[in-house]
Amino acid sequence: MKVGSLTRSYEVIAPVKALPKTAPVIVSLAGFGATIASEITRDQFTPYAAAGMAEIVYPVGLGASWNAIGCCGYASAHKVDDLGFMKALVAKLDPGHTRHVYLVGYSNGARLAYRIACTTPGLFNAYGMVKGGPMADCVVTKPASIIQIASLDDPEVAYKPGEKGREPLPITTEMTRLHAALKCPAPSSVIHPGNMYAWTTWKNCASGNRLALAVWKDGKHSFPRPPASDPGAAPVMWAFFTNRSLAPLP
Repeated sequence: MKVGSLTRSYEVIAPVKALPKTAPVIVSLAGFGATIASEITRDQFTPYAAAGMAEIVYPVGLGASWNAIGCCGYASAHKVDDLGFMKALVAKLDPGHTRHVYLVGYSNGARLAYRIACTTPGLFNAYGMVKGGPMADCVVTKPASIIQIASLDDPEVAYKPGEKGREPLPITTEMTRLHAALKCPAPSSVIHPGNMYAWTTWKNCASGNRLALAVWKDGKHSFPRPPASDPGAAPVMWAFFTNRSLAPLP
């Protein structure tokens, strides 16, 4: 598709048989420098397409990067309009606004996902931020449903104040800001499945939105997946997006 003066592309993974008209779409933003093939292997969303439950879409970043304003790589240096790309993509995927469209971003992709949540939160029905946080001038102030994925030992994204990381804010500080901005009540559940440190969910936030923080004990800056991370991030985010109980990959 044409976005401004640039030609942008994306890959779609869908079942051979037609999906129900209400089946959700998961748009996955790869990490910096990653190919679509490597991201497909890493995030493990394709089983939901194979099972006839969802359509998975992988936008292609220019220079294998996303412009989160101030980061990262080619996209940032050349001021690529990735926000415009996401708007055009959603309009293409769901022209009648009949489906739920979820956005997942890993690392650099998470930074762009936060940028969208900060500027145009209604573009997607919910957001999954994996091992990445917002840039310094990006503050979520309007209602949105967000799940943050983290690990205690991530060297790039600090979990709590006092720990080193490349992100402007540690995860716990960002979650405190989100909790206040989204006007969430006390946690509705805190569980510890598998080798997770904790999975905390807040329901009934402003405008009926939800907030969640899923933290693994280890995993550094990798995308949580078995066998090292059990359960993986994919079924955790699927459960959050669809507001269902945690279940294994189909």
